[in-house]
Amino acid sequence: MTTAKVSSEITGSLIPWPPRPIIITSIEQNIWHEFAQNIAYSLDRLQCPRLLDSTILLLHKLITNMVRIMHRQVFQQAIKDNLYINTTSEDGIFNELLKNELIAHGDRNIEKFCRNNNFQITLTFPDENDTLVSIHYPTCCDSAVSLDDKLAEAIGFVLIKQTANEIDTDYHIVKIVKSITKHYLTQPQSDLPRLLTPAAILDETQAIFSTLNYGIIVFSSAGNILAVSPSILSSLKLEIAPPSIQAFAKIIPPHFYNDVIWGLALESSDGIFENYRIRIRSGCDDDPSILFNISGYRHHDTTIHTLWQIVSLEQKTANTLAEGSILNEARIHNITRHYVPQLVEQKAREIVRLGGNELTNEECFLAVLFCDIVGFTTYVENNEKEESVIHTLNLVLGRISKVVRQYDGMIDKFMGDCVMVLFRDPYQAVLAALEMHKHSYDINSLRMRAGKDLLLLRIGIHWGKVIIGNVGFSGRLDWTTIGDVVNTAARLEKNCQPGAVLISQALYETIAHIDQPGVKYGKIFYLKLKGKRKQQAVRYVQASNQL
Repeated sequence: MTTAKVSSEITGSLIPWPPRPIIITSIEQNIWHEFAQNIAYSLDRLQCPRLLDSTILLLHKLITNMVRIMHRQVFQQAIKDNLYINTTSEDGIFNELLKNELIAHGDRNIEKFCRNNNFQITLTFPDENDTLVSIHYPTCCDSAVSLDDKLAEAIGFVLIKQTANEIDTDYHIVKIVKSITKHYLTQPQSDLPRLLTPAAILDETQAIFSTLNYGIIVFSSAGNILAVSPSILSSLKLEIAPPSIQAFAKIIPPHFYNDVIWGLALESSDGIFENYRIRIRSGCDDDPSILFNISGYRHHDTTIHTLWQIVSLEQKTANTLAEGSILNEARIHNITRHYVPQLVEQKAREIVRLGGNELTNEECFLAVLFCDIVGFTTYVENNEKEESVIHTLNLVLGRISKVVRQYDGMIDKFMGDCVMVLFRDPYQAVLAALEMHKHSYDINSLRMRAGKDLLLLRIGIHWGKVIIGNVGFSGRLDWTTIGDVVNTAARLEKNCQPGAVLISQALYETIAHIDQPGVKYGKIFYLKLKGKRKQQAVRYVQASNQL
């Protein structure tokens, strides 16, 4: 089979096709970026690239369920071998032991047992007609091998189990293939879209109202209810009768009238307002509150006509949503998003896209970079009255942040004049460090002409396996990177010469095979780092044109 080159819109790079197999022993592995990349290649080959997000969601559910079943089987085998306890996965004792294990260690020990005992799920991406991915899995996962029928049917993929291999009876194979039936997402349509007539729009609107249980309330300009849809009373478990309207009026929070009736409806010249959230409690202690989304307009006769829609979310999620104008929430988000670590926001978007609702711990290989402005504390003491310290600091950190984005890094945190950055690609970390120094030289050349103190950078980088997880408590959490790699990178930065980049030998060995024009590495030497028993092998790195 010839090897083709496929261009990825995700990375912009050319990678041989077919991609290498992905071996999975834990859902906390750092395989999802490569997984998404390979799925993108397959979908491009099948000429349906627009299905990327929905296909990833479909397969993420499948693989996650398979791994969980595999882990239950493996843990059952482990407690049998080590504790001599015979139990089934349905026993209360087994579930309690598994729960305690996951709380104490995550799935780290189970994942290690999987690797040592040849329990793994392997994804391959064969260059075959209609085949998206082939999955080789332990037979114990059979009960989890099924697709979300509605989503699979909607995007046109089917699951085909292959005959068990007589030689390897402990493993089965399943393929996800493109449906051979005509599908409107992947085939051109014969008929052009139609424009709805006014009568058709009315029919569609009535159907939407009936299906989604929308409701209408008309208020007077004084805030009295003039008319209400029965569906709103029903949702609050109120009797469909005129007396219930008065009861309903009493449980509408007072801020609604201030914000909407005499606020939003008066703010704009046309009286239109949209997306105001309000939480209504029925008055029964046992009944949860209901969150409504409200839009409407002020009629020329001064009445306010409002459309009410129940926000259908899990109760836990709905209870955390703020009431009020979504526009105001968007403004607040626009302010606070700059304070949310880039790593957290990126991961949160990925989790929501895959149907999750919380950040989970994960282990992965990363390059950790620490960059510090040398002697900044002394600089602050000497220059607090001479120039804006904050402006100067932001000027330097702003340049650093721009470089981080340029080389696909993620800022984990700022610590005064120090910044911690993460890179999935170790070579990109080195290039970013050299680029940071280039910007530093530009800034310092201007400061030198102005007769101001120089602000030199000091950068240390290490590469290895880290844990990204939740640190803190429910009221104040950081989802951050921890582990020996982080500590070592921080100590490399502290031992680096001003104006230089110091990297670990582990990082150098990881990228030594790459053709690196413009990059020059110094000789290896050893440092005794604080808190480390063994000396650390390190090298300096610089741009080859650097004097």
